[in-house]
Amino acid sequence: MVRVADEQGRFRFSTLPTGAHQLRVSYVGYEMTEQPVRYEGTPIQLPPITLQDAQELLETVVVTEEHAKQEETLATEHFTGAVIEENLQGTFAQSIDKLPGLSAINVGTGIAKPVIRGLSSNRIIVNHQGIKQEGHQWGADHGLEIDQFGVERVEIIKGPASLQYGSDGLGGVINIMPGRVPPEGVILGSIMGLHRTNNAHWGGSAKLGFNLNGFFTQAQYSHQDFADYRVPAETFDYNTFTLPIIDERLKNTAGNERTLSVTTGLNRDWGITRLTFSRYQLEAGLFSGAVGIPRSYALTDDGNRRDIDIPKQEVEHTRLSLHQDLVLPQGHINFNIGYQRNLRQEFSFPEFHSIPSSQIDPGNTLGLQFLLETFSADLHYEREGINGWREVYGGNAQWQFNERAGFEFLLPDFRTFRAGVFGLVEKQLSEHLLVNGGLRLDYATNDTEFYRQWVWDSNENITDSLIAPVTTPEFFNWSASAGLSAALWDDRAQFKANIGKSFRVPYPAETVSNGIHHGTFRHEMGTPGLDSEHGYQLDLSLEWERPRFSGMVATYFNYFDNYIYLGPTFPARFSPLPESGQIFQYRQDDAIYTGFEVQYDWDFLPRWRFSQTGDFVQSYNIRTQLALPFTPQPSIQSSLRYTVEPRNSRVASFYAEVNHQYTFAAEGPYRVDRSERSTPAYQLFGAALGLKLHWFGPQPLQFNVQLQNALDVFYLNHLSRYRLINVPEQGRNVNISLKVPFWGRLKQ
Repeated sequence: MVRVADEQGRFRFSTLPTGAHQLRVSYVGYEMTEQPVRYEGTPIQLPPITLQDAQELLETVVVTEEHAKQEETLATEHFTGAVIEENLQGTFAQSIDKLPGLSAINVGTGIAKPVIRGLSSNRIIVNHQGIKQEGHQWGADHGLEIDQFGVERVEIIKGPASLQYGSDGLGGVINIMPGRVPPEGVILGSIMGLHRTNNAHWGGSAKLGFNLNGFFTQAQYSHQDFADYRVPAETFDYNTFTLPIIDERLKNTAGNERTLSVTTGLNRDWGITRLTFSRYQLEAGLFSGAVGIPRSYALTDDGNRRDIDIPKQEVEHTRLSLHQDLVLPQGHINFNIGYQRNLRQEFSFPEFHSIPSSQIDPGNTLGLQFLLETFSADLHYEREGINGWREVYGGNAQWQFNERAGFEFLLPDFRTFRAGVFGLVEKQLSEHLLVNGGLRLDYATNDTEFYRQWVWDSNENITDSLIAPVTTPEFFNWSASAGLSAALWDDRAQFKANIGKSFRVPYPAETVSNGIHHGTFRHEMGTPGLDSEHGYQLDLSLEWERPRFSGMVATYFNYFDNYIYLGPTFPARFSPLPESGQIFQYRQDDAIYTGFEVQYDWDFLPRWRFSQTGDFVQSYNIRTQLALPFTPQPSIQSSLRYTVEPRNSRVASFYAEVNHQYTFAAEGPYRVDRSERSTPAYQLFGAALGLKLHWFGPQPLQFNVQLQNALDVFYLNHLSRYRLINVPEQGRNVNISLKVPFWGRLKQ
């Protein structure tokens, strides 16, 4: 709920439940501040609140419910869109992968998905404005359909979150919060541009919103277009062959991305209503060496670095959602209803898979198509219970329907259902100690249909077939957690501890897949009858805040029973399909993930700040006594920043920074699986500068420049799909971004 204070700082709500709340105060030209308050039914006299100069936000006084949350006792990261704007990459996942404990799986420059503490895909949840993002996230070469320009506030929960969010929350949650409600009587917006020199990347976004008498609307359109990107290499490896990279350009890695989103809603004393529509579209080429044996014509320069040839991906993601917050005299209700339609198409040539021309229409290049429709609903109710306990009760349900098409086969048609209920209690035992705990019960089903794909030889004779069986498994699961958060050293530090049991239901891709998966260089096969994964996890973290020195250290230990992963068949079984090699099959073993994160900021001189972050993930397969595949490399990142904020000047702020990243090698039995290639260590140097200028209205114009991989180093990212053919990451790159805000008053 949003309210504007009068000249004496007074404001009121006609309906406000008793209990704990979070007061967020901001004013034009000043930094926003937050402080907890407790309302017991009588007027509150707040102490004086001092705001720091900022000239960044156009906001009003906001009071938001302080929900009882499991993440109160888990390690979390909170940041605004300003952090992303300063570190814009090609995708949202790549723009946040510098945070401790986070990384990204990428395929080129336009396809990436986030990783939290070594876990990804169906083990983490991306909760986009109250709706769980569903877009075939099981695929290693499937990106995240999120517009990085449209993110305003993010909360990252690092640790088990199945209690509130259900299956797939076993590794963590990325909560992309709804955008701020525009202030009453104001129209505001911005225009933003991005350029990346390495692949002639041009991107931009335009945003506009207004609020008139509590009715608000916000709309945004974003577009990105990028060419083939440059790598510091002249050759790559395919099996035992060394093949050329012409002019150090990775041919057919161009693409484009378009996103439109519109939100309209109502802000009243009784709560906030939001109705949101969004549409995301991506077309991205795949380097030919990533899909079968690369033909010579696919490697030869055609003189056009922006054309998108075959093989390629096309993705359309449409979302319609309703979000409702209701404030009751004794509690708070929140519910979300959503519909998502994800259309994924992957194009290739039939002859790559020995499919006779007599079996398909002439000119047909649609290899795989998945049409996934998802309906979801969730609700939770919060209230003040007896003896000071805060109680939260809730539940959610999700229905999915997938239809396949194309001349290749990987997954059959399937239907899934997920539903669960949970309860969570929280109490502030003292001024310095908070405890919480909860329990969740879930039911799920996977229904897959029978499918047979014939395998042909060059003489158009059937030699074999790929089969997906009918499956109708049911799953019952439970999860629980207990934790505490304690303020230490006169509230200068906060210690969090959480112990929990979480789960994950197997996805049809893990039980009935059977075919070549583009971009993964292998034949993937599911295993019917897989059991649910169960995780037993301990998380500890300590955060501290001193006048010139602040930081965080976190550690965790996760034991997984029946951990599902993809590995080579043993003894080896080879695919009947051409150019596929050994079959990789989903299997289950007990496993351990453990590690730590460290982050600190030291203001050692006025205007000077030295920052460092480090993270380490260790995985261990108890049966094989080896690491699990695709475990992120440990890394240390350092930066030295100079910042100046002159007063009485058109310059609101200026910073200049130099940075360094050292990433350790992934090699040896404790870092890579038996079937994995090692990845050598590397170090990168970079620099950045940013400028904010006083502009029309209270918000500043923002200009940022980043220099990445300044020494043009050849390096391999252990999570990159192109690493398997010895293709390095981008060479030297300069990112330039400009944001121009504007605003005005509306007539009442």
